[in-house]
Amino acid sequence: MDKLGAIVLFNKVVETGSFSEAGRQSDLVPSSVSRRIVDLEGWVGATLFHRTTRKLNLTEVGRLFHERTRSIMLDLEEARIMAAELEDKPAGLVLISLPASLEQHVVVATALFQARWPDVSFGLTSTDRNVDLVAEGFDIAIRAGRLKDSTLRVRKLAEVPRSLCASPQYLATAPPLAHPSDIENHSCLSFRRNPGDNVWHFKDGGEIVDVSVRGKFTANSGNMLVTAALHGRGLMLSPDWIMGPPIARGELVKLLPAYAPYPATSALYAVHPYQRFVPPKVKVFIDFLIERFDKNYDWSVHPSESLPAAMM
Repeated sequence: MDKLGAIVLFNKVVETGSFSEAGRQSDLVPSSVSRRIVDLEGWVGATLFHRTTRKLNLTEVGRLFHERTRSIMLDLEEARIMAAELEDKPAGLVLISLPASLEQHVVVATALFQARWPDVSFGLTSTDRNVDLVAEGFDIAIRAGRLKDSTLRVRKLAEVPRSLCASPQYLATAPPLAHPSDIENHSCLSFRRNPGDNVWHFKDGGEIVDVSVRGKFTANSGNMLVTAALHGRGLMLSPDWIMGPPIARGELVKLLPAYAPYPATSALYAVHPYQRFVPPKVKVFIDFLIERFDKNYDWSVHPSESLPAAMM
């Protein structure tokens, strides 16, 4: 048995979720793929997949085997890049995980990038959870805020202003709001990911004011929160990558300009699993994002408005 070839095929089955698709990409018929996976299971000494007529799921052993062999596949890819001494010309598929609230900004960035580097293709997955890049096969994840320690390589893309906002509809009947302490009298829209820890911070001169916020609507998605804010459900504190356009249109109003949120900005990062030899498609695209999302990037403009007329 070609053990390395079987492991490569196993990883392809996991990433595509299908014997048929893995076979198509490898020029093998599904029965041949199935036979090689059975041989691999015999060599491993354990079942790697739960097989049904409708679904293909990893067993616990299969999941652990994939995590470890996926890391090996990355090492092999890095070795291939080094050995081939590839030119700094990006090509191939880049798989990216990103928060839903950044979809439009990143989708437009990929279009502009492909105009310059047409040999690169993209596969984007929108999720507000922190994916396991190695186990799930992503090249890049775009993340916001404070990062947890990990073995991933990190590059900062931007520092984006944060704003306290509400809709004119909400403010028409809301209690007075002259100081951050008044926020405790308001309905607030907050992320559900940190229950019991919904505290907003503001600067009052040289002091930091901590405000415990309450409300009847929480969500794990920035898009859902801004939709609620637009419908008059309460106050929202968020980076301008999601609230910039509705603020510019007057659909949301910035509040308490004399008391800046603390911190005043939220950082955006690109993380990737490559340690020594970063594929050009990954390195050059991250460089492009850093260039695009520089301090002059206008988060208040819908990103599609920055596309050249020929790309509209």
